[in-house]
Amino acid sequence: MPEFVSFYSKAKRKVQLVGVAVEEASPEDSRKFIEKHGMTWPNFYDRQNTTRAFFGMGVPVTWFIDKTGEVVFKKIGVIKSEDELIELTGKYLGVKI
Repeated sequence: MPEFVSFYSKAKRKVQLVGVAVEEASPEDSRKFIEKHGMTWPNFYDRQNTTRAFFGMGVPVTWFIDKTGEVVFKKIGVIKSEDELIELTGKYLGVKI
């Protein structure tokens, strides 16, 4: 999570992050995780697993959705660094961080 926190501090005026918890953890456990890791962007808890049904399996997964709402890239697996986030954001969203 530190790579997302650092990325968001630099990119929050250019892109929007949204977190969705789809794990089997309770809403309270999800809230504690968000607070522990300093995730200050909007985060939601999906009680019915609607996002998993719509977007498919793969946790962790990072979706890159352009300003028209189109999914332009899906990264299944761990984002390993802030540099990787910056590179993917530039490549798929055309946003320079």
